[in-house]
Amino acid sequence: MSVSSVTSLAVTRDMTPSAAGTIKVDNNEATWAKVLVSSIPSEVLAVYTAALGIATSLATTSDPHAYLPFRFAWYAVWILATPVITWGLYRRKALVHKQSVGLSSFLRPEVIAPAVAAAAWFTAMPGSPWQVVLSNGGFILTSMVATAVGALLVGLITPAMTSPTTTDPV
Repeated sequence: MSVSSVTSLAVTRDMTPSAAGTIKVDNNEATWAKVLVSSIPSEVLAVYTAALGIATSLATTSDPHAYLPFRFAWYAVWILATPVITWGLYRRKALVHKQSVGLSSFLRPEVIAPAVAAAAWFTAMPGSPWQVVLSNGGFILTSMVATAVGALLVGLITPAMTSPTTTDPV
């Protein structure tokens, strides 16, 4: 799915009266499974993965640490950029619907879930900076933990995204 899907869900959630009980996006109910999949920020992951793939292909086998500073910088930048991008897109969509958006909306589950999913992905994927600095077994263990913890956290956040907000829309 995408950042676009999860931010559309956030705007729809804000426009759905609390008495409605369920949220419908494009005439489809926002179920736990659909929202969980929507939390994966595919646009962000595509850019991160493509650039990291290019950088790792440039690294020579004789010196796997050659692009390590770039890998860690790229990792950190995108972990920080993911919630900013998600919030920015949410803000843009909310303003179109005349909804007020403050910095407090940065803590919305629709902003946090994609950030957690992206951090887990960035940590676990081949080419991650952790793959270079950790032993093979250490990286496999780190990947498994990042994936499991990320999935658990996003799974716990998802129910908050499947019901209308507590305040009725204006």
